Amino acid sequence: MSIKARIILLSLFGNIAIGAIFFALSDYQDSQKETSSIESSATIYGQAWRTVLNDTFSSSLGLFHPQSGDPDKAALWAEAVDIDGKFFDLPVAVTTVLGRETIADSLDVLLEEAFIWGELSFAMVFDEKGNSLYCGTAAEGYGVDPCEESARPDFISTSTSRLKTGRAEEFSLGAVRSVSTIRDDAGELAAGFYQTLLIDLNNAQKKVGSVLLGKNLAEAIEIFEYDFSVKAVLGSSGYTVDLNDYFEAEDYAELGEIDPVVEPLEALLDENLLSMQEKGYWGELNRDLGVSYVAIALSDFAKIEDGKLVVVSNKRESVSKQVVADQYAFGVFAAVFLLILGAITWLTSYSFGGISKAIGVLSALTRGQLDVAMPKPGFLHSERDEVGQLNTSLETYKGHLIEMESIRATQSQKRQQRDKVVLDKMASLSSQLKGDAKKLLEADIDRMKSLTETDDFDKAEEASAELMSIAVSRMSDEVVALIEARTGEIKSALDRNEELLLNILPKSIADRKLADEKVIADAHESCSILFGDIVGFTQLSKDLGAERLVEFLDEVFTAFDDFSDELGLEKIKTIGDNYMVACGVPHFDPEHPYKIAEMGQKMVRYIQAMKPVEGHIPSMRIGIHSGPLVAGVIGKRKFIYDLWGDAVNTAARMESHGIPNKIHMSADTANIIKDRFAIESRGIMEIKGKGAMETFLLRA
Repeated sequence: MSIKARIILLSLFGNIAIGAIFFALSDYQDSQKETSSIESSATIYGQAWRTVLNDTFSSSLGLFHPQSGDPDKAALWAEAVDIDGKFFDLPVAVTTVLGRETIADSLDVLLEEAFIWGELSFAMVFDEKGNSLYCGTAAEGYGVDPCEESARPDFISTSTSRLKTGRAEEFSLGAVRSVSTIRDDAGELAAGFYQTLLIDLNNAQKKVGSVLLGKNLAEAIEIFEYDFSVKAVLGSSGYTVDLNDYFEAEDYAELGEIDPVVEPLEALLDENLLSMQEKGYWGELNRDLGVSYVAIALSDFAKIEDGKLVVVSNKRESVSKQVVADQYAFGVFAAVFLLILGAITWLTSYSFGGISKAIGVLSALTRGQLDVAMPKPGFLHSERDEVGQLNTSLETYKGHLIEMESIRATQSQKRQQRDKVVLDKMASLSSQLKGDAKKLLEADIDRMKSLTETDDFDKAEEASAELMSIAVSRMSDEVVALIEARTGEIKSALDRNEELLLNILPKSIADRKLADEKVIADAHESCSILFGDIVGFTQLSKDLGAERLVEFLDEVFTAFDDFSDELGLEKIKTIGDNYMVACGVPHFDPEHPYKIAEMGQKMVRYIQAMKPVEGHIPSMRIGIHSGPLVAGVIGKRKFIYDLWGDAVNTAARMESHGIPNKIHMSADTANIIKDRFAIESRGIMEIKGKGAMETFLLRA
């Protein structure tokens, strides 16, 4: 097969391959865009849904939260409330037979407005063993009524008919937020999806029962659909529910017939459950239906396999445009392919005739036949095309052969001059050296001279290259030694800088600072903070003098630093005689309240063991509090790792209202550590900026 035929076939199959690659890459790019779009949509929908969920929680169940809710509404869970002149105490009522008989009538009255105004969908009361004592409902009609006999809530055990145990080891302060489903055991009504709030009932510091409040998600779903013009479907284990299962809902997504869009979801969710568990979401674009599915966790308070929110978006217009674009691209590719194939066929026929003649002339020239006739240009040939340029090259080739000897002679002369310069420089360098270094360089010079003493042009060029290699090698040794010395100095400086930075910031924060993260601020849900202040510091500073005062503070705070390192705490800062340390930042530590309490004990014991200083018996006030805060680094000069939030202020108040050589703590910390440490109540006292608080003392 001729080269011409091979080129045409290669062009044919090459263009087909290029087209296939193009369409494959286009399809891959579309797939990547679709994946990126799904991921972006999952993030946006997730954030928006959590916002809607939190807003509806705040306006409903959140009002009844025992810590953060409306005090008038939340009072029911902890104290007696007035009902038409009679007092009703729910925590006490659940503990007696007579009291339980009053629960239904009392709660129906107390929760009537909450049911009417949509703040609650249902309320249930359970005794300490999880047996149901009361069930009240707003009867909204969104699926099966939670108080119906056929209702099967997922928070009730099917074997014992009792309330299931809530999440273990949670720092919940007596209230756990979750998402629950209630199915119809009779199979006649749709399942209901609810936000729930489980509240502990305590009497004399003992749990005597529980209250479970629920708010149907239908309102939140409708708000979400309206805001984003989408269709939202709720999915749980083996079934799906949308607003049309409750009432005739508005089609904000303009999907038209809903059933074909919703029916495949149950199977799709089961097939992609593993992917959802790994990535936290799942999604795909169904081009046949013209919709996109994005499934996310129904709530941060429930596993994705227990409850999912599937957002269905109308993509019919964009899919239609994509189909038209693909058809247009294929048509353009086919036209261009045929045009290119025809052009290649013509060009190969045009070019190969002249190339064959030029090959014959070149063969003659290489054999020394310098009088060979040059090929004449054919039809459509030009001096500027490849064949014309090849003929011109052949005409000049003979002249180049004659000029070659002259060029070689000139190159040889320049090489000799260059070699002489190198040898002179090496000799000059040798004269400045002594000992073994000088002997080694002189030996190199003798070897260089012997290499250049040849009349063979090619060997002389090789010898000159070797001469340059030897010279560069000797020079580079000096440069490498200098670089290694400088590199060691730079590394030592970097090590010192890193050590200094780690003395200022925690390692994980230092790494983020070195990565040029501009503002570092992290929210921590549960931490413990300790403030320690030396009593009588003002008078002590006057009596000791500046130098002795600094020595005293250095001795004390160095010991405190050792205690902090021993317990795995994070020292935050010292201000004058005030020492601040925290546990649970920058990484969560479930033992944070216990470790911070032990730190306080070590500090007090250390101070008590000190000898008098210039007639002063050292003592300290220590304050501890546990709670949420924000930690981070701000600014670009003289920055420190610092803490902000009400928890920090409360810990400072515990210190300022404390007793010398006593560990003063809030009830938040005391309630956690009381099982390991001996504590005593200090009673209710007025705390500056906080109001009345019950505080506690920890024995050192």
